[in-house]
Amino acid sequence: MIPPKPRHDSQPHSVIVLGSTGLLGSAISRANPDCIQLSSKDFDATSYIDTKNYFRMMAEDIENSTIHIACGVVGGIAQQDYPMFLNNTKMTMNLLECIDEFQATGHTIYYSSSCVYPLGLDNLTETDVMSDKLDSTKQGYAFSKLVGIKMCEYLNHKRGFKQFTAVIPPNLWGDGDNWDIQTCHVLPAITQKIYTAHREGHDTVEMYGSSHTRREFLRSDDVVTAAHLAAASELEVVNVGSGTDISIGECVLGLVKRIGYTGRIVYTGGATGADKRLLDSTHSTRQGFTPSNNYSDMLDYMATQGATHGIS
Repeated sequence: MIPPKPRHDSQPHSVIVLGSTGLLGSAISRANPDCIQLSSKDFDATSYIDTKNYFRMMAEDIENSTIHIACGVVGGIAQQDYPMFLNNTKMTMNLLECIDEFQATGHTIYYSSSCVYPLGLDNLTETDVMSDKLDSTKQGYAFSKLVGIKMCEYLNHKRGFKQFTAVIPPNLWGDGDNWDIQTCHVLPAITQKIYTAHREGHDTVEMYGSSHTRREFLRSDDVVTAAHLAAASELEVVNVGSGTDISIGECVLGLVKRIGYTGRIVYTGGATGADKRLLDSTHSTRQGFTPSNNYSDMLDYMATQGATHGIS
């Protein structure tokens, strides 16, 4: 292993995106057009041997690099199961362990998730991580993401300076989103339901949960801008959010208006976690981050995208 040392971002270096085909990874790739884009088609990150062999083959590029870890296995609302925990934890540990060995100078940004925050909190501050119990519906995914945050902390301590930053974004939207109705997140799901009801002339659309549930959303391209600022800061864990939230009911009504659906919306009342989950993004704001998209932009985008995506 080459002894690591700090590097200023103005110095020439490789940019490597792990998970380049996903919602966030594709946004990172767009922001870095000359980057090295890697996905599960290149190597199996759940296998330490495959990961180590691939990193050994790319050692020259990795030695002086900025690495974005934006890969993972997702599963919609069913994120508590063992495979979710096992596969994401394997990927996280294998990648960070190999980066520790092969990245001599540079920076690594590990993209976590707001599900790492405990239940019962409306305002989520970085110091709240690992302070209490997690949401039981997302534990598998959340624990794997906590492993990544802790490993970044350990590796920075090992070096004696910050080379690893854990970024925590809220719910994301943007190009490259997952529109599979079985595994997609809330925005693609409700958009597809409304479009289907509108096209097929249904009098009623059933929505899971409550219209009063509030969630925070951020465009994936904005996360990339904020993550760059976070990496340049002294903080090891940084929330990157929009600073505001929106109710599911507001999202649904906004999409209904844009799509032209005139039927009735019925909410099932099923459990969807806390009523409100808003990241405290004070540190990002202080670093100069301002989102370039608002919630009206988000609903315009989803309505436009929904026209090209059927129930899949």
